[in-house]
Amino acid sequence: MLNCRRNENAAWFHNYKIPKACFLPMEFLHCLLSDDLAYKKEKVKGKKIFNDLFKDTVRGKVYPEKTWGEDVDVVYGITLGKKSNVWIGMEIHLKKKRITVYDCFQKESNSIDIPQVKKLAVLISNLLVESSGDEVDKVKMISFEIEQAQGLPKTKYPFNCGIFLVKILECQSLKIGDMTKINDDNALELRRTLSCEIFNQFVDESFGK
Repeated sequence: MLNCRRNENAAWFHNYKIPKACFLPMEFLHCLLSDDLAYKKEKVKGKKIFNDLFKDTVRGKVYPEKTWGEDVDVVYGITLGKKSNVWIGMEIHLKKKRITVYDCFQKESNSIDIPQVKKLAVLISNLLVESSGDEVDKVKMISFEIEQAQGLPKTKYPFNCGIFLVKILECQSLKIGDMTKINDDNALELRRTLSCEIFNQFVDESFGK
């Protein structure tokens, strides 16, 4: 839905100088992590490491059909934290080579899933290299920097992490600073609103006729 909005209103985003961005399928980062084991085992310079589907995504050949670094400067995605078992969001700045982590669940340690994010920082860096046709050199590889977003709305309930992240990433992508309405008291209303937005975006006008 958020990708559709950007495609339909590209001029509006351009006029307000909002960075070009796209939203990844929710399984992309999660599946990319599964390539971490293959990456660690691969020691021969120049050998292919990543599945073609990942590279085709970077090259804009598959959904969301945006070439990283050309059509978009920022990529948004989510993955399931392996230790916390809650959704965490990521804003991947391609030019700045930085990943901003969005963690909205209240827990004792807000760095519990950082090792997982560090793996993605390495994988994404190398994925970009391999997708461009160059050889991956682990010795010379420069990982993306990692920072954690501050001042985010927090939820006490793991089942609210999904809706919180959708709205947080939406606000961030639109450069909306006020996220006070994203809270546990409004969680049900946020779900209802999102359902209506999805319905209006994708359901044919003749529905029910």
